[in-house]
Amino acid sequence: MSIANTLARIAVIAIALAPSLAAAQTDYPNRQIRLMVGFPPGGSTDVLSRTLAQEARKSLGQEIVVINKPGASGALAVTDVATSPADGYTIGVTPSSAMTLAHEFQSIRPDLLESTDAIVSVGRQRIGIAVKADSDIKTFKDFIERAREEPGKLSLGIPGTGTMTDLISRAVFREAGVDVNIVPFNGDAPVATAMLGGHVTAGAMSAGGWNPQIQAGTMRLLVSMEQERAEIAPDMPTLIELGYPLKGDATQHLYATKGLPPAVRKKLIDVFTEASLTQNFIDIAKLNALYDPRIMAGEALDAYLLKDRANNKSLVEKLGLGKK
Repeated sequence: MSIANTLARIAVIAIALAPSLAAAQTDYPNRQIRLMVGFPPGGSTDVLSRTLAQEARKSLGQEIVVINKPGASGALAVTDVATSPADGYTIGVTPSSAMTLAHEFQSIRPDLLESTDAIVSVGRQRIGIAVKADSDIKTFKDFIERAREEPGKLSLGIPGTGTMTDLISRAVFREAGVDVNIVPFNGDAPVATAMLGGHVTAGAMSAGGWNPQIQAGTMRLLVSMEQERAEIAPDMPTLIELGYPLKGDATQHLYATKGLPPAVRKKLIDVFTEASLTQNFIDIAKLNALYDPRIMAGEALDAYLLKDRANNKSLVEKLGLGKK
């Protein structure tokens, strides 16, 4: 068969397939969707994801099943999405650090941003360090002084190696010149459980782990790791206020496999943006200190995440941290 005939046949096949491909985009979704979460049930990402799925179901008209796949600081679930078919039936919600930071500390793929399509930002984690309410450590200054007096005796639980709380914790202890044992768990909820059980001295986590306990009177926040003080604990200072020039930005966002059909990506952006603006979602997000009025979507979110990864890499290199 000549090259010309071969090309002609390919063109005919492409024309024949075009209507079915278009239909596949316009009738999306026509079956169940998997929503991957890289942390155990009960943590901040899980709570946010389940509420988001509940609201998005109403517009999509299909079941959205939340699947918890903890591991590698959330990157295990991201890898699952990244290697799934690019059809919009496997999506995920993750803290940005799973894509922009975890690979600096663990042997996982460094190209998760290039292997996924960002959909829309849906929240922000308020991160900080907390202790049990009955702890004799009353302030973050107390914590640092105790760590200086008893090198290697204090321990800090974190929701995974390579999370934003991990990076900022390592950085502040390096800055203060103290030796603290950093103990990784699979998410905020296990950190909170370990701390309340007396297995670690303190916990660095998002508000999904400490806010309910503070409200219940079982935990006390020592310091905010963000630019501003936490709205739900306005009396607690930031690291910057205490003289440590460090802050974390842990955005939560929805993402899918790279190469989504444009119509499918647009539908996901529209539906999940609408879901994040419902009163129910806002109420739950605020209750768990996850609400963020800032919304980024599509290419704007892609650009933000790439910049975040570059900033994290710069900080890791500056501090001499990361994989050895």
